[in-house]
Amino acid sequence: MPLGSSSGRLFLILQPTAEEVFEPDSVADAPLVRFIAYGLHERVFGWVRLRADRLTDLVNLHEELHLAEVEIESLEDGVTKSVDEVLIHRRDLVAVHATGPRGDLSLHHRTRTHPVAIQSGNYLIAGHLHTDPGADPIASLAGRPAMVPLTDAWIEFWSGGVRKYQSTGTIVVNRHYADWIQVVTDEDLVEGISPHRLRARGSTR
Repeated sequence: MPLGSSSGRLFLILQPTAEEVFEPDSVADAPLVRFIAYGLHERVFGWVRLRADRLTDLVNLHEELHLAEVEIESLEDGVTKSVDEVLIHRRDLVAVHATGPRGDLSLHHRTRTHPVAIQSGNYLIAGHLHTDPGADPIASLAGRPAMVPLTDAWIEFWSGGVRKYQSTGTIVVNRHYADWIQVVTDEDLVEGISPHRLRARGSTR
């Protein structure tokens, strides 16, 4: 099975591309989606089948991710290699991204969105944080699980001395790894963010 869990561990079997061998007697029960786990020193990625579970809920429910058949990109030298399996502790994750299902719509409730920027070591992440109407966006993080989703998000990082940018749609961020978090403007999200300029405004953790 491509998705499973035991003893607080989420098990995902990835594959290097979105292409699969055609099997006439096989019917996929979920689409292949791009999966990326951002760590302190590397990115782990591949394609995986995620069913109805929201990625945010999955990573908050499990202390470890056991990933099989993955590609790993070293942020130090930018080199990518294939490995049979890797075990990642949630506490070592900076962020996780996967296209695909956003959960049961019947469980969604009305929220207000706030554009925010987050610096986590090598990564600059920005997107819309959803909170209850009237709640302070930064203060509301204190009572939330470690992994928090940002929508309409993007992420910047350096790999092998090269600056990279990815627009992710939704990215799930580990708030415990944030060096700073700051409310920004929608224009900042579109036009780009200078960490030095943000720090000059006064950042919040």
